[in-house]
Amino acid sequence: MSDPARDPAAVGSGRYAAVAIWLHWIIAAAIVAQVVLAGRMEGPRTQETFAVTQLHKSIGIVILLLSLARLGWRLTHRPSPLPATLKPWQRTLARVTHVGFYAIMIGMPLTGWAMVSASSFARPIVLFGAMPWPLVPGLAGLEPGLREAVHDVTEFGHHGLIKVFYGLIALHVAGALKHQLFSRDEPVLARMAPGAVAGRRLEPRLLAIFAGLVAVVLAARVLPPPDPGFPMERSPPVEAEP
Repeated sequence: MSDPARDPAAVGSGRYAAVAIWLHWIIAAAIVAQVVLAGRMEGPRTQETFAVTQLHKSIGIVILLLSLARLGWRLTHRPSPLPATLKPWQRTLARVTHVGFYAIMIGMPLTGWAMVSASSFARPIVLFGAMPWPLVPGLAGLEPGLREAVHDVTEFGHHGLIKVFYGLIALHVAGALKHQLFSRDEPVLARMAPGAVAGRRLEPRLLAIFAGLVAVVLAARVLPPPDPGFPMERSPPVEAEP
């Protein structure tokens, strides 16, 4: 009898395409870094917090671009089917979770970009201290009252999406661990971590994912951000459009 954890018939090809896998883990690492950087942005405005904010903006734009690429790939490349043993409600929950992740991966950077663009003291966005990135067209030139309203709405949306993200990621991780640790006939982790064997408690790929998570958290907490491209005290506000 074949092992269901390795049976391709039980889980389609047994994995996503390499492009989808790479995009998944890169975006996941970037989002974890963003959460840590957001905590470092708290407190008084100093040169360090300004640089951290610029890094947060830079990674946010990268997440936006990669998420759009991931969505485009998903719409044009059908993934392998879910394990045949999954119950209908589990399949529905998986689909809802994935749609929610796409909405957040694209919505969070968009609301953050709009929030910065509508700020009354908006400064130029310089990606990784090297490449200028435009503000959302039209927002900087809005009448002050309307611009403040746009800023408040996008700020509320940005922070609200963060809370929803925490719930989704908890659900996603709990589901993945449940299938990996307690369901030998549901090889879910192997779809994004090829070679993982469902039911194996000390799965090397699971340990590698945990080690990668710790490394990203430490890097975001310890490593200094790149130079923002210009000193904080001399960064001119964006001129309003005529």
